[in-house]
Amino acid sequence: MREQDREVFERARRFVYRNARPLDLARWKYHFENGSEQEVLDALTAYQNEDGGFGHGLEEDNMNPHSIPMQAWRATVALRELEGLHKSEPIIIKLLDYLEHTSEFDGEKWSYVVASNNDFPHASWWTYPHAPWYQDTEKERFIRRYNPTASLAGFILRYAQEDSGFWKRALGIAKESVEALFQNGDPQDMHVLPCFVQLWEDIGAAGLSGRFEMERLTALLQELVSATITQDTSTWETGYVCKPSQFFNRKESVFYDGNREAAQYECELIRKAQMPDGGYAVNWSWDDYPEAWAVSKNWWRAEITVNNMIYLRNMG
Repeated sequence: MREQDREVFERARRFVYRNARPLDLARWKYHFENGSEQEVLDALTAYQNEDGGFGHGLEEDNMNPHSIPMQAWRATVALRELEGLHKSEPIIIKLLDYLEHTSEFDGEKWSYVVASNNDFPHASWWTYPHAPWYQDTEKERFIRRYNPTASLAGFILRYAQEDSGFWKRALGIAKESVEALFQNGDPQDMHVLPCFVQLWEDIGAAGLSGRFEMERLTALLQELVSATITQDTSTWETGYVCKPSQFFNRKESVFYDGNREAAQYECELIRKAQMPDGGYAVNWSWDDYPEAWAVSKNWWRAEITVNNMIYLRNMG
């Protein structure tokens, strides 16, 4: 590691230790200090409800304590980071039970937003039934149909007991999701497209490539990832834009070669944009609940800091 990056990492480490939630501190230790998977699981379990779902602001822009699908998705993101994770882990068994039995699952998709969001501080995009700027377009309907459904289906294929009834249902949802992507062809949305990338990764990890048109899916995702990444890098430092790290964080990714220049620029931006306290700015906000947002913002800064250091390390 070059000396400049050592300094960046050390400033980031101090910021994380001073500001992070237990979950992101455990993630930091896991990735950089030989911390255990169990520490991450223990911290994540604090957000898990009795029904197996997740709430309590795990996804920092929504303080709803109740179990909701989008918070379950956020838990799967953290769980996918743990390389030695086994499907017998209690946290996974409970999560799968929630996903199968929640009333927010209609047998084909999980809800994008839920009514109880409105009872707690949240960003306007998590308002039920629609954000103030919602437009009932084909693209928006696609986003709400497959975010987080495509990703959750992949997680089930990866961690549920194969050939169980729920696993078979998830296989059907995954196939339908992939077919919808083939037909839609061009969602170019920085939030729903990662759900399809996660599904694609889970299909491979579960050894199910033979059940899908993987060559076609891989080629389409490579095309869409490149098209969705914001190419005007002059907007990256202050704008709410799509960067390579939205889809991959290592050079070995199949998405790296087609976005090599942007990926390397993101490394330079991480070095450049670090704030004096070692953390990073949050390029969005929600104003309806200023006290809650102040808490959420600091949580986000720590999570972004951890994610940036993982990216910088993996990109060399």
